[in-house]
Amino acid sequence: ASSLAAGCGARVAAYVRLMPPKQLQVQQQQQNPQVLPAKEANLFKTALKFYNGKKYKKGLRSVDQILVKFPKHAETLGIKALVLNSLDRMEEAHVAAREGIKSDVRSFVCWHALGVLHRTEHNYPEASKCFRTALRFDERNDRILRDLNLLQVMMRDYTGYIDTRRKFLEQRPSLRANWIGLITAYHLSGNNQVALKTILTYEDSIQPVAEPEFEHGELLLYKNLIIEQMGDMSAAIEDLNKCERLVIDKTQHQEIMGRLTHQAGRFEYAEKIWRDLIFKNSEHYAYHQALILTRSRIPYGQGLPDLKLPATPYDRKASLPHLNDDQVATLESVYDDLAGAYPRSNLVKRVPLTFTRGESFKRRLLAYIVPYLRKGIPSLFGDLKALYTDKDKVAAIEEVALACETSLRTNRSLPLKQDKEGEQESPSSMLWTLFFLAQHYDRLEQHDKAFKYLEEALNHTPTVIELHMFKARIYKHAGNLALAAEAFDSARKMDFADRYLNTKTTLYLLRADKPTEADRMIGLFTKEGENPVIYLAEMQACRYELEKAESFYRTGQYGLALKMLKAIDKHFVDIRDDETDFHGYCLRRGALRAYYRMVEFEDDLFSQPYYVRMAKGFVRTYLALHTKPAAPKAAEIDEYAGMSEIERKKAISKKKREDARKQVPEPKAKGKGPKGKQLPEAKPDPDPFGEALATIPDTLKEASKYITTLKLSVPKDVEVHILACDLYARRQKYLLVLNSLRKLAKFVSSDPAAYRAQMFSLHTLHKVLEAGGVTHPEVRQVIESEIRDICGGKTLAQMHEAHMAQGPATPHLRTVGAEVSVLLDPSCAPVQGAGLVDMVATANTYKDCVSAYGLLQHTIANPATTDAFQKACHKKFPQATLFAPPQASSSETR
Repeated sequence: ASSLAAGCGARVAAYVRLMPPKQLQVQQQQQNPQVLPAKEANLFKTALKFYNGKKYKKGLRSVDQILVKFPKHAETLGIKALVLNSLDRMEEAHVAAREGIKSDVRSFVCWHALGVLHRTEHNYPEASKCFRTALRFDERNDRILRDLNLLQVMMRDYTGYIDTRRKFLEQRPSLRANWIGLITAYHLSGNNQVALKTILTYEDSIQPVAEPEFEHGELLLYKNLIIEQMGDMSAAIEDLNKCERLVIDKTQHQEIMGRLTHQAGRFEYAEKIWRDLIFKNSEHYAYHQALILTRSRIPYGQGLPDLKLPATPYDRKASLPHLNDDQVATLESVYDDLAGAYPRSNLVKRVPLTFTRGESFKRRLLAYIVPYLRKGIPSLFGDLKALYTDKDKVAAIEEVALACETSLRTNRSLPLKQDKEGEQESPSSMLWTLFFLAQHYDRLEQHDKAFKYLEEALNHTPTVIELHMFKARIYKHAGNLALAAEAFDSARKMDFADRYLNTKTTLYLLRADKPTEADRMIGLFTKEGENPVIYLAEMQACRYELEKAESFYRTGQYGLALKMLKAIDKHFVDIRDDETDFHGYCLRRGALRAYYRMVEFEDDLFSQPYYVRMAKGFVRTYLALHTKPAAPKAAEIDEYAGMSEIERKKAISKKKREDARKQVPEPKAKGKGPKGKQLPEAKPDPDPFGEALATIPDTLKEASKYITTLKLSVPKDVEVHILACDLYARRQKYLLVLNSLRKLAKFVSSDPAAYRAQMFSLHTLHKVLEAGGVTHPEVRQVIESEIRDICGGKTLAQMHEAHMAQGPATPHLRTVGAEVSVLLDPSCAPVQGAGLVDMVATANTYKDCVSAYGLLQHTIANPATTDAFQKACHKKFPQATLFAPPQASSSETR
């Protein structure tokens, strides 16, 4: 917005210098109403000062004084539009900007101001048009060019971005930032060849650099990244060797060289580099992972993702590919040598546990965990949790842990004891061994054993906070969320100053659907005197808002759920808008690779886990509102009697907005700022319960916006396509249903939820075709053809029978199978209900029975069968409150 100050100030100065005598002034003003007299010109300069100093109300008074005498002065109207924009009076700002354009259609100031207004409203295409129009009347205006350039990269309009960057370079070819801007523009557009050529041209135009400099070193590494992305690894290695002397960050240089040589298949050289890096930092997991791959002669990217981030050559979360016996033996020898070279390194002892097997694994595991048990390290189980994907290693972990327990109980010593003969272990060793076994059995869903070991540990030392925290975790896994929250609160009361305990207690309260208590709890650590909900919204506490939204959804408070989800949506919009600050900053600082990673992050912003959960929550909530719309108040029903449903909802929403405007008072002073100034009080929320969000006319249309974003951002997410099938079927968009079914096809064989969505969608399409719901002959033909392809010439009953006979039926698949069977043939409901009761015996966790319980309650609806299922579940999972008899108290489930 401050972009207009320089241009307007220069023009006003010109007006003042060339101002004629008073009599001639009046005549010139009559001939050209865009020329201000001296008094008004000085007032205009004062308004600009107020605007640049963020004194918007004083600036507004100044421009209004000018407009009283000269209401058609275009530049004054443009400044007024910007001031009103800063005061958040957008409608008046648009009126002022358009009035200015009517007064002088060639005023670049007014067109620029209108573009700024559109940019504020995130209407980037219209803003771009306005900036381009402004440039037609002032081609060399740097400020407008910068705004247009920023807008183009925000819109990912790389063609226009390249043109704008080229104009900057043509105007000032000696400026380094203009060269860097054009290079990044070509690179972001994917034109690596031209980007590399531009870098070489720039290097030829400057003096050779003798000493290492950060900015030049970053440019050299950025050039190397471009060469790597072109696929020429040999050229990239050669280039990296040439620039080694001029790069300041030697560690980063080595990491890149290790990755390049690995990709080029030069395993020996790559192995040497990763060994050198381990010598510098033996606790860096990525170095060890790279060493394993290069020493085992495994090509780059096999079993691991080919990451885009140059600063992270390997992915810590990725599992290693399967290694044969020879590779394992070689790596064991390598890590035995490393253990001798780095005896104090924990990671050198931990990494072999990922690839060793059998007795070697047990021996190394025992040597690894004994010092942790002796020292009392609570995070031991969290460190080993990644190994629980291998059943053989799980059995070995249990065997070693039980051996430690037995040794402590019989000899009061741990295996592999290296102290003096006959010296006993500290009593705390037994405590942490019991704690580890409790965690182990909880991981295996054997909650009774977990409780047994935990209770013994609590009797041993009842003051250890970690034990009380883990007790809450077991209750959560066993299905008793209320007792889990109570147990975590007990842990919190043992240390009131621990923010982590306070935050986790809040999380457990939200999962127990106690949002009021959660707000009170989290408020203990927020800023004093602040509303904790408002404070956390300002801090963009997405996890708190997500858990609270999901709690409201579970309890049927859809308006409040939507309100919390809307707050998270706003956080991501703000994050996207904050991108504008980094485009100029990163280029000025020369951090080109960091800038490239930032752009990639922003491109994948809507695939972030918090956004995905939020968007799915929106879709589920709107689908629930479509099934059961929010009930209006009785007074509203009487007032809008006779209207259609859509008209009534529109009228209710309009009335609420009007009432909210009337009820919002003027901001009041509250407290004092850092310089003793009074701070304005926040305006009250016009929709505190989210009623306006819950009563929109078309909930399905609103949900479709989020589904569209999710399908583009996370196309491999099964749940997104399941929700899309349901949504598009309700909107009667049957071709889109078929499109989602196509995406689900590869998940059907392994995911029961995907299979359920497929069968329900096909059943819906069959019913629609039979009822003549599709009248367009070509659309009907496409639907029938796609259904034949998906079904393979079989009926739905035959498809279902074949699918259920394919392999072992898990509890989830059996539940889905029963639901689909009842859908296809309602008369089989009693048989399917009895089968679900028998299924309880094979269930591993209470979660296996949740969906079956819902099916019995709402679809099969046989009270006797439902009661038998509930009793069977309560007997097998006594802690799960979902299956507890109505008369059971919380004390009975303890």
